[in-house]
Amino acid sequence: MKLDLGARLGIAGVFLALFSIAAFYIWPEKKWIGWVCLALAIVLLLAWGIAEIRVFLRPREVSLPTPSLVFVLGAPLGDNASSVWMMVLRHFGPDSAHNCTISFYDKDRKNIEHQWLINHGSPPFLPVGQFDPSQQMVYVPEANPEGVILGNFQWSPLDPDRQHYEVSISCRDGIFVEKWEVTRVDGVLRSRLSIERGPEWIRRNPNLDPTVFKCEDPEFLSTPLASEIPIRPKKTVHPGWKPNYRVEIPMAIIDPNGNLQIASGILGRTEFGCWNLLTKHIGDAPAKSE
Repeated sequence: MKLDLGARLGIAGVFLALFSIAAFYIWPEKKWIGWVCLALAIVLLLAWGIAEIRVFLRPREVSLPTPSLVFVLGAPLGDNASSVWMMVLRHFGPDSAHNCTISFYDKDRKNIEHQWLINHGSPPFLPVGQFDPSQQMVYVPEANPEGVILGNFQWSPLDPDRQHYEVSISCRDGIFVEKWEVTRVDGVLRSRLSIERGPEWIRRNPNLDPTVFKCEDPEFLSTPLASEIPIRPKKTVHPGWKPNYRVEIPMAIIDPNGNLQIASGILGRTEFGCWNLLTKHIGDAPAKSE
């Protein structure tokens, strides 16, 4: 059994105290030996007491169960440079997720809407038909870890090379916030994704880490939110399979049978950062300690 420093100091202090008592009888003419040993014993015992108090006051580890939920991820549809993305719902966690309401927000579009309201002042609402949708809501009654893709919807980002999303996730296991960003760096799409517990949980647990999961490609570069609608031609591509076509990762297609197929990496041969989350289940790890 390995003893920590505090325990060693305590044992040494006890032995030294006993020796100091014995020294008074062994060397009665040299009582100073006993007094010196006793003083040292007191110092060691005090140090041991302080070490034990620090251990007692140290924040105790709290085991947080891994929650089960549904999150959003996506890939360009039909071509890696497509202006349309297929957003898919994926399961996270060791158990089934129940009663999940997914509120998906395009932060770039929301920022432009916010700027319009500030600049125009009145009326305090957006004009009908002037802006494309900036949010999407999906309800998933139940999702189990075996489900690869639980649902999907198409989305047209303002700039496919710079995207910012926030997702409010409400499931039986709690409220969660997903933040997902995409940036094209040197011609390659890179991503950063995080899932955290909701604001109320953070307020009640200020000393605990709210992070449930996070992933960031090493090459990822953060970009500011869009402040205006970019004027650039959108690349329209066929969403289905094309012969003799070079697949660039990530990419989604709709095959001739109407099924959604996603390329995020070559199993066993390549690892393509956070895009592997499109086909790889996560959240099976046991509870972590904080």
